[in-house]
Amino acid sequence: VGVDADVIGVHSDRVRLQRQLPAEDLFGGARRVDAIGIGLNLLVQNFSGRRLVRLAESGCRVRLLFLNPASSAVKRRERELGLKKGELSRSVEMNILHMRRVRSRLRDPGAFEIHVFDETPRFTAYLVDGDGADGLAVVQTYLRRTRGMEAPVLVLRGGSRGVVKAGRDVTDTEHGLFETYREEFESVWTDSRPVS
Repeated sequence: VGVDADVIGVHSDRVRLQRQLPAEDLFGGARRVDAIGIGLNLLVQNFSGRRLVRLAESGCRVRLLFLNPASSAVKRRERELGLKKGELSRSVEMNILHMRRVRSRLRDPGAFEIHVFDETPRFTAYLVDGDGADGLAVVQTYLRRTRGMEAPVLVLRGGSRGVVKAGRDVTDTEHGLFETYREEFESVWTDSRPVS
């Protein structure tokens, strides 16, 4: 299943992921970063603002899609995790503020887009170079009582190849998981709102 579904790594939590794939290795040489999630902590808290500025100035296009900190979905997630009222929304607000500061330091702020969405969050995904054959994605689903740092992580590889089902012609393919998450990112991005 792993090879057919683009899965190249499975980790029981984000700590174990970062031992095998540190943020610098994941994001450091990226041409494009598309990320969707509640607070995008893997990127925001593990990759310095200075490093993000250098990455963007070197030509990397960044699209960040945060859960709207004022949405009812944040309040629901706070209750699920047993957090104090406003704790998660403040954390997301701080992450957005930090990314706005990064964007303000760029010569081309249009290359560093920040949006928010209001839907129920279903997963976090970091799609690195997702538009090319060498793309890599880190994906975590949201579990009801498990914080993001503790949730299982999938590492997916991109590429243009499809998943071939047994007994079907080679031209009869389906997309792998990488493409599924990339398409979902694009769909939510289309319905999201920019952060000024």
